[in-house]
Amino acid sequence: MRSGMISLVSLLFVVFISLPTFGSEESKKEATPGEAEFTVLGMCGMCKDRIERAAYSVRGVRFAQWDQEEQLLSVRYRPNRTNQEEIERAVAKVGHDTENFLTDEETYKNLHHCCVYPRDPEMLKNNKVHNEP
Repeated sequence: MRSGMISLVSLLFVVFISLPTFGSEESKKEATPGEAEFTVLGMCGMCKDRIERAAYSVRGVRFAQWDQEEQLLSVRYRPNRTNQEEIERAVAKVGHDTENFLTDEETYKNLHHCCVYPRDPEMLKNNKVHNEP
């Protein structure tokens, strides 16, 4: 009797544990974080802090790391909460040009002197300012 009860409890435990793994592929896809890596211009450790804080300020961003040498920001985010465009706009808003968005002139000019990076003429020609639709 006792071994039958233990077997039943064990079986129920296994079924209970495996329930969350059942479901549609679509629901699994929503839970998988998005990933992106894009250019963000900057110069120093203060830039790194500012860029990463801006990325983390976007709802849904789970990871943000800026590589100063490569000028690349790597992010992981929840695609049902945000997207790369929103993250780039937030970074541009605090003073750093990205692959697709520019900071405005006033914000750029107000960066700390060690944070003033050389602006890429191609980016200036091809990208739009962060607050343009």
